[in-house]
Amino acid sequence: MDIDPAALEERDQYKLITGSILPRPIALVTTLGPDCVNAAPFSLFNLVGTSPPMLIFSVCNQGNGSEKDTIRNLRRLPECVVHICSSAIAERMNVCATDFPADVSEFDMAGFTALASHKVRPPRIKEAPVQMECRVIRILDFGSEHHNHVVFGEVVLFHFHDGIVNERYYVDILKLDPIGKLAGPLYTRVSDTFRMERQFLGEKPVLLT
Repeated sequence: MDIDPAALEERDQYKLITGSILPRPIALVTTLGPDCVNAAPFSLFNLVGTSPPMLIFSVCNQGNGSEKDTIRNLRRLPECVVHICSSAIAERMNVCATDFPADVSEFDMAGFTALASHKVRPPRIKEAPVQMECRVIRILDFGSEHHNHVVFGEVVLFHFHDGIVNERYYVDILKLDPIGKLAGPLYTRVSDTFRMERQFLGEKPVLLT
């Protein structure tokens, strides 16, 4: 089956790509607006690289074409906190996906606890197991009528709940208990893992059976 995305409407392009690229990590991003603190989840999210540690998330416009609060806030104050979502805060993260008015704080609606950040002005979410204070490096606008906004951020400070990171800076994924986004209303937990060591030239391939 061959499908030309140029022949499809945007909603159908969305279904194909979000139904194929998965599971996707979820960034729960807090920004500071003129009236309140905004918190919003984005599943178009991943790391960019290290030295310095950098991440990326993409924000699509509202259905009416207007920019979301997160982008408007970041253009005004290019600082944010990116949180990793665990099973424990999944339902409250979902509350933050609601299209509340700009003067309504998702912190209050979801019942999150705000903590002061150390290097940026937007607050952190206490209940999130990983909190990354970020300064925005760049916002790039893509797509028809600049519908998509890709945010590049530098992590300037990490916060982890106790017991997640060991003395060698390895993260315990089971204690982190992250969730991932699938298609539509479906999510997944990291409950099944398997191990494969990297192979080197000259070694006989080891295949899983």
